[in-house]
Amino acid sequence: MIEFTASLKLLLYISLIGCVFAPWSLAPASSSWEAYALGLAAYFAKLLMAALPSPCSKYPLPKMRVFRVPNLLGAALMLGLLGTLLRFRLGGF
Repeated sequence: MIEFTASLKLLLYISLIGCVFAPWSLAPASSSWEAYALGLAAYFAKLLMAALPSPCSKYPLPKMRVFRVPNLLGAALMLGLLGTLLRFRLGGF
């Protein structure tokens, strides 16, 4: 169950990133079945493109020292704040 939840979480993250940063072939609600089939194929292509580099980044992570985690979280916070500021400055919400 732990492995299943970890893979489900990874699928959720990849889906969210793929649909936010590559919103191509998303079918509107009143589309034909061809548009839905094209959207499903594009979704699986996005999953495949994101899943290919995943094993390369997954193996070094357990070897990472616990003491490096605060540094990485701080860098992620700064990048998130920078992205938010750029979003507001360049014609945001």
